[in-house]
Amino acid sequence: MPAQDDFLDNFLLPAFPGQVSLVGKYADPALGFAENGPLRVFFPDFHWMSASCLTRYTGGYQFNGNRKLPDGTPLFATFLDVLERFTAAAGNVLEAYQLGDRYDLWRELTAEDEGNVMAAYSRIRNDPGVSGLAPRVDALGAKYIRGNHDNWLGKIEAQIPDPAFPDLESTDGKIFLTHGHRYDTVEKLLPDEVKMGGVWLCPKVKPGKHDIGPFSRSNMNGIKKFLAIRNKIGPHQGLYPTVRPDGAIPLAGSGDIAAIEQTRTTFLDLTQFWHGTDDRNDFEHISYRTFGDQILKFEQNHGNDHCLHVIGHTHHARLLVDRLPDGNPLVIMDTGGWIEDCTIRLPKGQAYRAPSAQFGVQCENEVRLYQLGGVIS
Repeated sequence: MPAQDDFLDNFLLPAFPGQVSLVGKYADPALGFAENGPLRVFFPDFHWMSASCLTRYTGGYQFNGNRKLPDGTPLFATFLDVLERFTAAAGNVLEAYQLGDRYDLWRELTAEDEGNVMAAYSRIRNDPGVSGLAPRVDALGAKYIRGNHDNWLGKIEAQIPDPAFPDLESTDGKIFLTHGHRYDTVEKLLPDEVKMGGVWLCPKVKPGKHDIGPFSRSNMNGIKKFLAIRNKIGPHQGLYPTVRPDGAIPLAGSGDIAAIEQTRTTFLDLTQFWHGTDDRNDFEHISYRTFGDQILKFEQNHGNDHCLHVIGHTHHARLLVDRLPDGNPLVIMDTGGWIEDCTIRLPKGQAYRAPSAQFGVQCENEVRLYQLGGVIS
């Protein structure tokens, strides 16, 4: 059994019966990963905050991992159980990465802290909703990225057990990992202290909704027909297609994925879109492809041969595939979030809103994105 299927069938689904949904999948021998390599798991943004902080921020914008599954078990703790069991099994090798914004220091810091990052960090780390989780992630040997909301961890990295880095590469050098705000032009406009002040002014911000999952055949055909007509008309008309997947699809077993691929597309091919500038730049006008062009340019100018570029930041789980100048694939994995909401598809085709709880997996030449929980039975 392939390693990805083994992880899904023998570890993930038994712990989350009926509560694992496919967001995306891409497999290609041209990725060039070694056979029998480690299983790599990518955690997106958590935005951990203390209970006292959440008394100030009351709109529901918070970590979803302490929500309960239908059987009453907490979501993220159950996921850690899975990873711990996988690691303990003979012959298994796990590499875990977290893509930044673990700690929401922008919201946690108060005027009374007077800029004391360690005080805010300690409140979060010692909070009952986090204290039972953070050490378990550390124990997996996780490597951490700093995001925009926890960039100040760099000020205290010598004093904490879980220091983080601006970006990382995988042990084989084929994966580049970064939070993603480096590509966010809005983030670059103001210093973090000013943006933190803006967050303080919005204590009732509510979770946004992000459309995720595979694309139905009719959905993808509609995009292709629009692009064909638009390309004949040419630029300067303000014509950009709607790109919205149909919702993550619940799985009963690994065999469901092959069935899904018979009628759906489990990633978005970026080569069919305009990569130019101004009104010939589809990436600036269609949010589902946000940062795709900047990541391609980064990789074209980077010395290492990355085939997988992993980000967080947007809270929007996506698999995007482009081509490097040598023709090899570049997979962009946006790992989504454990904050805000997403869409899950019912059997009859309707998509409904559910709390986001996503993660990415890579093993050998296959990458997948999953959503945990939120399935209505």
